[in-house]
Amino acid sequence: MAKNHQNIPIDIVDMPKFNDRQFYNNAVPAQFDPQAVAPGYAMPRQNVRRINTKKRAKTSNIVGILFLVATAALLYVGNVIAVNTLAKEVNDLNAKHSQIVSTNEVIKAEINRKASLERISLMAQEKLGMMNPKEAPTWFEVDGEKETDVKEKLHQ
Repeated sequence: MAKNHQNIPIDIVDMPKFNDRQFYNNAVPAQFDPQAVAPGYAMPRQNVRRINTKKRAKTSNIVGILFLVATAALLYVGNVIAVNTLAKEVNDLNAKHSQIVSTNEVIKAEINRKASLERISLMAQEKLGMMNPKEAPTWFEVDGEKETDVKEKLHQ
């Protein structure tokens, strides 16, 4: 019997001896564990899968996913930049088109003003001394013989 620090005898239950290394290396099955029959002894659980066990992700998978995300982001940003550039170009071309249309309208108005009959008759009177006749023109007839004579003289 063993004694505590006050030399009082204590009953010690004799525990059977066993090889820890064999038990935990699964060399000795659990039913042959000599300590399993002792009260208060907790048996280690064997061959039980943990349900909430998380697998660790491989570093190469994480790097690959990051590469794909970076590539997708780069393509998206490039697409946004290209769309903005095209939108700016479209706006510039629309502004140029509206400017050309307004210039064409100004030119058409100027052509119509310069082609007016009043302006042309005024310039004909001032610059060339032309006037509108006061009486209607008279028609006269030319002899066919005289016409041929004149043509012959001109060709000689």
